[in-house]
Amino acid sequence: MYNNENATLINILNDTLKKKEEVLRSLSAATQKQSELLDVSDLDIDAFNRLVDEKEKLLEKLESLDEGFMSLYEKVRNVLAEDAGAYADQVKTTQELVRRQTELSTGLQTAEERNKAKMTIYLSHGHQKIRDFKVSSQTAAAYYKNMSGKHQDGESYFFNRKK
Repeated sequence: MYNNENATLINILNDTLKKKEEVLRSLSAATQKQSELLDVSDLDIDAFNRLVDEKEKLLEKLESLDEGFMSLYEKVRNVLAEDAGAYADQVKTTQELVRRQTELSTGLQTAEERNKAKMTIYLSHGHQKIRDFKVSSQTAAAYYKNMSGKHQDGESYFFNRKK
């Protein structure tokens, strides 16, 4: 049996789902920007960190919306199970919104995994540069240590002592 209060709650559920979809789209856009930053050879770490902060706020908002959705859903779940036909149009809208969110979430998860792989590669190159620097520093230090005391005043380094 159709009830205006239940219909209103279902409409609020749908509004919450629309807001969640907007947040997911914003998260996808921020993830895409991170991907573009990671594609550049010289990563702008400040811009990357700003995007991380932005995404953290969006995730908090998403979590809040999700909690609100679940709270409302618990109120109307029994009504929907008993009399889904009375709210068929609204339920169909809800199902479509959930389907779109699932697609967005899957795409977002895939993009995050790609970004994680890119970041791992970026960090491994950074570690390699540090290792290379250490090796070259150690080589230079060993050379200078080895060469110290070998030169005598008045002699050229290029002069062959064997005559």
